Amino acid sequence: MRQQMTGFDLRRMTHELQPMVSGWCKKVYQPHHEQLVLRLNPKEGRQQDLVIVRGQRLYLSSRDRPMPTQPSPFAMLLRKHLGNARLESIEQHSFDRILVLTFDSRHGIRHLVIECFRNGNIILTDETHTIIQPLTHVKYSERSLRKDEPYRFPPIALDPQELDKQ
Repeated sequence: MRQQMTGFDLRRMTHELQPMVSGWCKKVYQPHHEQLVLRLNPKEGRQQDLVIVRGQRLYLSSRDRPMPTQPSPFAMLLRKHLGNARLESIEQHSFDRILVLTFDSRHGIRHLVIECFRNGNIILTDETHTIIQPLTHVKYSERSLRKDEPYRFPPIALDPQELDKQ
């Protein structure tokens, strides 16, 4: 079984998650450091959990799972910024293994960037893409994922849907 999702998998997930757009983020949980759960309440249908496994995969689940009684600091920060926020859009960045969830919250527009490559990361940014908080602080050769720094996407991957025959 594959450990990580491909660009094709994320493209498909983007389409599957579209019914959640215009719904509300009710709660955020972090069962352990590698996993984040967003409880989403769509306009139509029943609430579901968007489970994000850092650097590997994400999926929707209706299964009732035990959640920690004490939220982690990262989960508390996400609750503060995304609690009762409306999910405005779900987009894949180019053909990269990156999903961007855009929320309209009482604090303004917030982006939750989910990186599904290498060790992966989950980054909360504001409307100007300034990092509010990453799950883990990381320094790469071409970019840094630290609080109060601008979020820069990695170099763009080739999108096979934009290729011509040549």
